[in-house]
Amino acid sequence: MTSFVDCNEIAFRGTFVILLCAAFVGVVCFAISLSYRLKLRYVIPELLCALCAVTTFCFLSDGIRIRDFGESGTGFSGSICFCPAWCMVLISFLLLASVGVCLALVIKKRLSGLTAMSVKDAISVLPVGLCFYDETGRLLIMNGQIGDECREITGMPLLDGAAFWSDMCEGNTADGIICSREGNSVIVEKSDGRASCYKRIEHVLDGKTVYELSGSDISREFALKKKAEKQNEELRRMNLRLRKYGETVTEVTKERETLAARVKVHDGMGSLILKTKRALSQGECDKEALIKEWNGIVSFIAAPEAEENRADEIKKTAESVGVKILYTGARPQEGSDAEKIIVNAVIECITNTARHSDGDELYITASDDGRFFTARLSNNGRQPEGEVEEGGGLSSLRAMVEMAGGSMTTESFPRFLLTVTIPKGDKEDER
Repeated sequence: MTSFVDCNEIAFRGTFVILLCAAFVGVVCFAISLSYRLKLRYVIPELLCALCAVTTFCFLSDGIRIRDFGESGTGFSGSICFCPAWCMVLISFLLLASVGVCLALVIKKRLSGLTAMSVKDAISVLPVGLCFYDETGRLLIMNGQIGDECREITGMPLLDGAAFWSDMCEGNTADGIICSREGNSVIVEKSDGRASCYKRIEHVLDGKTVYELSGSDISREFALKKKAEKQNEELRRMNLRLRKYGETVTEVTKERETLAARVKVHDGMGSLILKTKRALSQGECDKEALIKEWNGIVSFIAAPEAEENRADEIKKTAESVGVKILYTGARPQEGSDAEKIIVNAVIECITNTARHSDGDELYITASDDGRFFTARLSNNGRQPEGEVEEGGGLSSLRAMVEMAGGSMTTESFPRFLLTVTIPKGDKEDER
């Protein structure tokens, strides 16, 4: 049986190469296991295989001295290089296969199991900045993103987690960086429009306090918030302009209605003058009817010149057309929107009572429930022939009521009834 020292050159040299590979792979596998902090059942077999490969290589090196340097074999009679060649080749392959299996197990454990290194690798690829530190601020683990963020925000590298959080809370940041505290979070606004949200969470592990500091990119959400705030401000200004426009429209409508009424009075006065002239020339006329018609024209002409005199104007208007006002119930607060609108409603009803209903009494019933002032206006004139259609005067009155946040309703049967409900106080206060 051929000994290992006397085998062919390929088997002899190949065995040494296989042993060297086994030793190298065993050492590498042992180092990986230590770095991943694997259990001893992974570490010990790798170490034993590597030691066996190195030991076998050392003992078989006697064959190199015999074959290559011509030393006498009698001096190495106890060396394993005189063992059968197939046995040494088989041992070298078994050692290489063993370390290969160990390496495969380590790789499988690394890919499928949770280790300290896998946790660190996972933190490194997170899209958010993350670090953990203890009560003294000493960093326990961190990823590169939060380090870059710290350098951008404070201008300094991240060496102390507590100091980094304190700087953001107190606003000790680099130029162009704005930090604002919102509850347990800090919003960091950067000069280029980007924004980040940092949160700190406290953990208690084995009686020790560990702080988790994480920062996520909220640039899109922050931009949407700014856009919404800008739009809300524009809407607020637009609402203010619309309110002013509504008030202006009300005044313009009132002026148009007044102009239309005066034009109508002018036309009616012309026809009434002709009628009076014809009646006087004929010598036969109904003086009471003519006087009543002239009083009706005068009531349209005698428009009030100032809001302070509206109450007196109501009295004069009612007396001029022969309408008596019967008022019962509460009175609106002086100078309020309710008073102004009720005055307009009374004047409108006085005119309609004299012109359309042939009545001589206007009934007003008012109530105050603490929040709203309600007035109901009716007369003793004839019943309307159909549904009352809102003309210029009632339409203008409705616009005024609704602008004040109130409501207005009309009833035609069994007699005409106008109901006006207005919030108490000034219009601006009600809003």
